Amino acid sequence: MTNNPKYRNDDLVAVVWPRQSELLVRHDAKTWEAVAQGEWAMDPKKADRVRVLVAVFDDVVVGAWSVRGATHTARVPDGKSRTVSRSTFDTVPDARLGYLVGGPPPLARRRNPQSTFELRDLPGADVIVGETELADHGLLRLGQFTFTVSEDGHAELQVPPGSILTVRIAA
Repeated sequence: MTNNPKYRNDDLVAVVWPRQSELLVRHDAKTWEAVAQGEWAMDPKKADRVRVLVAVFDDVVVGAWSVRGATHTARVPDGKSRTVSRSTFDTVPDARLGYLVGGPPPLARRRNPQSTFELRDLPGADVIVGETELADHGLLRLGQFTFTVSEDGHAELQVPPGSILTVRIAA
């Protein structure tokens, strides 16, 4: 099943730092996606605007997913006197967000383990906003770099002399 939702510039991106769940992921008890869906302290109206969820660990994006919706709970935590609203995200894979995985986080670490911003401010968002279908072949030119993918799936990258190319392989 493919998931190609339409994104808008004013949709929200939630960036989460689920560092306390690292051992669960490392021991295969949970996935990064499962811990990123979390129960995050967030206003329900804001959570309902989130369309992209990005998980960061050790200053590297470990996952990015499309958000289909959120469920909310409100309760007074033990030993506290005020109600806290928590939101859990319903996510699905979206291959168009794969470019984020393995790269630097779109936001610097904050005091809170989650933060939101508008999709228009996500590096590379212009490629996914309003897009409904990924091309399976074509040519991309960035400066003097040229990347070509043929209809049979053969890919070629032309790099200018003296340039440095770093390749990151997605896990």
